[in-house]
This record gives sequence, structure tokens and C-alpha cells, in this order.
Amino acid sequence: MGAHSGIQDLTAVRAAIGQPHPLVKAKILDRLDDQGRKFIAASPLMMLATANADGEPDVSPRGDQPRTVVVADERKLYLPERHGNKLAFSLQNILENSNVAVIFMIPGVDESYRVHGTARIVDDTETLTKLTALGKPALLAIEVKVTRCFLHCGKAFKRSRLWQADARQNHKFRFGATIARARGGDRK
Repeated sequence: MGAHSGIQDLTAVRAAIGQPHPLVKAKILDRLDDQGRKFIAASPLMMLATANADGEPDVSPRGDQPRTVVVADERKLYLPERHGNKLAFSLQNILENSNVAVIFMIPGVDESYRVHGTARIVDDTETLTKLTALGKPALLAIEVKVTRCFLHCGKAFKRSRLWQADARQNHKFRFGATIARARGGDRK
């Protein structure tokens, strides 16, 4: 096969993968429904996607206890900012580009819940206190104004067998090894 320039338009994408069923399109909502609120409340893990002003993306995993994310109403929710590595990529990106997406996950549940919207960083005491976990209020909060949300089918989790105990691998990926290599230590 010769060199290929890649897919250049949506028509070519649709020719390869087809059109979504009308019922699939109907699941996309512009506000959180009861099912979405319940899913978010039960979720201890989410992935927050942001991008800077140049469009350079970042995805940040965020774990917490269930019921830590606060759903203020059908169009607004608050994510806690906790102690971490202090790189603050997500926060920097939100300051430059307010568009965000969040995928909420529940261990053992193949479906996930996706929320898209615009974000801003807030620091008022009342909101930070509502985001308390293990006796500690959030350092900051990310307010997300929902523009679209939906329950995402579980095919990716099923194919990857993510929640299956017999699919677990015992790899050890250590943060310290990366730092040691960067400092000229262990080069393995």
C-alpha cells in the first residue's frame, strides 16, 4: 500500500463507521437528569479533560469518595480540587479555555457518564466546605456549567475487561523511578 493522507472529512469517517442510531442521539441531553445525578453521586473516579488556549489537551484522573462532587442543579456541578502534585495543568487550562469534559466512572459498572460544559475556578468558603471529604474542605472548586451530558455505553470497558479481576496485571509503574531517571540516577 502507498502513503495515505488520512481521513480528511466527516463524510469519509461516516463511510467507515456509519451513522448513529436515532435512539443513541436521543440520549444526549443539555442538562443533568435524575439518572445522571445518581451516577455522579455514586462515582469515586472521574477524568477531567481540559485544553489550553492553543488547544493542547490534558486529561487528569481525579478520585474521591462517592458523593463528593456537588450537583447544584440540573445545569451546574462542582468538582473538588485536592492536594496533589501541584502541576495545576487543569486549572491553568481552565483559566485560558473554559471548555471541559468529564467522564465519571463507577468500579464494576461498564457504563460511564459524560458531561461537557464550561468551567471556572471558585474559592468561596461555602462551596469548598460542601466539597469536604475525610474532614477536609476542597482547596478550590471547579464549577462546570453543563452544556451536554449522557450515559455512555459500556463497550470500551467490556472490551478492555477493565473491571474483571482475571484481567488485572501486576505491573509496577513507579513515580520515583521516573524522577530518578530525570535526575541521572537509575537509567533502567
